[in-house]
Amino acid sequence: MTPNIPEPILNLLHEIGEVGGEGTYLVGGFVRDLLLKKPSLDIDIVVEGDAIRVANAMCDRWNGTLEVHPQFGTATVTPENVSLPKVDFVTARRETYQDAGTLPIVQSGAITDDLHRRDFSINALAMRLDTSAFGAIVDKTGGLEDLKSGIVRVLHKQSFIDDPTRIFRAARYAGRYGFRIAETDTILIQEALSILARLSGERIRNEIDRLLLEKDAPEIVEHLTRLDVWKTISEGWNISTTFACDFKKAEQTITWASTHLMGEGFQPELVRWMAFLGTGTPIYQIEALSFRLVLEHQLQRLISRTQASKHQVSLQKVTHAAFAKLGIPLSENASIEHQNGKWRIVDTDNAATYVCGEGNLYQVQTPLTTYRELEQTLVPLKETARPSEIYQLLKPYPTEALAFGCVDTSLPKWKREKIKHYLLVLRKIEPLITGKDLITFGEKPSKNFETRLWKLFAAQLDGEISKKEEAYSRLRTFV
Repeated sequence: MTPNIPEPILNLLHEIGEVGGEGTYLVGGFVRDLLLKKPSLDIDIVVEGDAIRVANAMCDRWNGTLEVHPQFGTATVTPENVSLPKVDFVTARRETYQDAGTLPIVQSGAITDDLHRRDFSINALAMRLDTSAFGAIVDKTGGLEDLKSGIVRVLHKQSFIDDPTRIFRAARYAGRYGFRIAETDTILIQEALSILARLSGERIRNEIDRLLLEKDAPEIVEHLTRLDVWKTISEGWNISTTFACDFKKAEQTITWASTHLMGEGFQPELVRWMAFLGTGTPIYQIEALSFRLVLEHQLQRLISRTQASKHQVSLQKVTHAAFAKLGIPLSENASIEHQNGKWRIVDTDNAATYVCGEGNLYQVQTPLTTYRELEQTLVPLKETARPSEIYQLLKPYPTEALAFGCVDTSLPKWKREKIKHYLLVLRKIEPLITGKDLITFGEKPSKNFETRLWKLFAAQLDGEISKKEEAYSRLRTFV
């Protein structure tokens, strides 16, 4: 085992074994990747007894920093030497689930208990760190054979029901390593889908966030598609057939932005979600998923409780009749579900999504629809468009959507260049004349203010004026 471990990490593990003694193990992902001859810095240590005691001793030895969670019997040590990874220490434990999909009850236990509480056999491997048997592999669940055969397999029949997020993890490992999910597990997953549908949006979103960080995300998504996961999460949700291509564009966008948009609060996760939901998914469904999964969104009120009352409607209970009275007929196929403390209405036939809460009716607004909207905005754009026209056209869009457009080769090159010019040049230009300047010039605040300021700024963007004196001269013609 040890020849595959880099020397600094090997020395670190030897030190842990010397201090922890018998009953100290390296577990989980590091052992799995070590056996697969893949690099890993995810160091998890299980101690039979008192993991916090061992963590304290290692913190002193490494002159590091210590974060302790005594209620869970866990601690994390970050060595002073920045070339060494942080190390998580956990007291060996066993878990029991009272209800499907809930968090487990944790009790102290032995290494066998700890390995059996894990998700898959390939993750239920441990390596002894004590000096008497350093490097010896502990396999209580058949993980070595599954690694050799390339199989992802849970440890017991209730596993996916106890924790349906393991469905995502099974697909992640299958996609990452080119493994296949055991046939028996595929059946177990189907039995657990109803539990998955009841999970909170945050838990599902977190799993998709992890999925989208994987370089093999398209393969993982395909695994989950075959398992009917997406339709289970939200009725009618179909992943775009262009996702693999869109995901590649997203990674190119993030790479481009890391060079050209540094320090601007650029959000890579938004770009990944745009690719995941964006180019092939209807806008109303992106809005529905943004609400369901608690992605970035705002609720824009369409009808207040007072307005609804004037129509003799109470939106505390959502019905087709109530919507008809408000002049918003719903199709018979519209789905009405209670989510995140409100009612979410998805009307596929009419391509609309609504949210009802506290007697108000809302529409969902999310930046995840903005690239789809940008594509439509760019359709009538002409190559001869002036810089001021480009500025007005692109100003409403977030940098993430615009950066995506810079690398989207489905757009003509000249359109991509205009987006890039806006991002790197036009949007950073400061107006020569401000509202204060107009007041100094003798203008009184009025509705004309904004119009005149824009005319001056447009002339500046188009290169017609370049000095404040020229702007004042232009202003005199307006007056």
